[in-house]
Amino acid sequence: MNLEGRIAIPLSPTEDNAHRVAINSTRPVHACQMFHGKSIDETLKALPLLFSICGTAQAAAAVRACEQALDHSPSIKSEKIRQQLVALETIREHLWRTLLGWGASLGEPLSEQTMARVMTLQQQMRKALTGDTSPFQLQPQLSPSDSLMVSTLQQQLIEIVEHSLLGISIAQWESITSLDAFWGWSKQQKTVATRFIQQLEHAGWNHLGECDSSLLPTLETELIHQQLDQADFIAQPLWKAIPRETTPFSRTQSPLLTTLYTHYGNGLLTRSVARLTELFQQLTQLLNPASQSSIATYQPSVGIGLSTAARGQLLHRVAVENSQIIRYQILAPTEWNFHPQGVVTQALQQLEPDTATVKQQASLIIHAIDPCVGYDLTLNPTGTEC
Repeated sequence: MNLEGRIAIPLSPTEDNAHRVAINSTRPVHACQMFHGKSIDETLKALPLLFSICGTAQAAAAVRACEQALDHSPSIKSEKIRQQLVALETIREHLWRTLLGWGASLGEPLSEQTMARVMTLQQQMRKALTGDTSPFQLQPQLSPSDSLMVSTLQQQLIEIVEHSLLGISIAQWESITSLDAFWGWSKQQKTVATRFIQQLEHAGWNHLGECDSSLLPTLETELIHQQLDQADFIAQPLWKAIPRETTPFSRTQSPLLTTLYTHYGNGLLTRSVARLTELFQQLTQLLNPASQSSIATYQPSVGIGLSTAARGQLLHRVAVENSQIIRYQILAPTEWNFHPQGVVTQALQQLEPDTATVKQQASLIIHAIDPCVGYDLTLNPTGTEC
């Protein structure tokens, strides 16, 4: 069994030269009820195995929720390693989307050998960090990390990224803050990233999908617990009656992103560079990752755990009684971003329906925001109900 499902995204033109978007998700968002009556140890071992994407972020959110419910405080070392492993997963997911996804968009041969090397390095780094132990357990007994090996493997990952995506060093990339410098880099270097960015520029798609989405703010303790008690909140979440966005764009900051947002809004170009920027930040900060934000304890035996997954903020809530799970909930970023009135709908509504490339444009927007499950995009040129 898995907890994934699919998302249907039908588009049909409207009379005012826009699109009607009717997102429908078959994700079994309440399937984690299968953990009710299970022990905490059973749940922590089984849960990440049910997710083929972002299983590490799921494991991190799960153990944090259980620790809060039991009033356990993890060690500093455990939390650091959890953050490093989640960062490794985010790096992998961003490389998958850029090396393979952008390459496919360009019609280029897929960088499968490079991606295979990334996967091998990720596995080696996980081994160097944890040995044969897991930090995603209550009070884990961790093996000493091989810091020298972790540093060596990090440098190898950086070299792959610099060669495959940048054509320059990450330090040189971080010095790019103006439009002239950015477009100069994209024209001078010949990488998957620069060719993809040039494709957007030549097609006139830098602004593609620009919309007035609202970003997910810091969640207030009492309100998030109240919302999670509502039956329909998990499936179609709103925060203070507004659909929210939680993506690399919503959480990544840099001088270059500020410049791009000023000129292109939250369109496809800015979102693409936000993914690149977060990838480089995660890589360079891998040895000393930022700590994960948390939500304060609200009531005894109930815990919330957060994890910043590649696609957005992931939340788990658990209620425990006599060391058994009596309630388990998961709120994934896909439910926020692919809400029927959310950021994907808002972005797709901006597309002009009479263009020959509308399906390609829609696919690029969907991939930029990136669901954690498969999707089916269909076009209905007649404008009748899909």
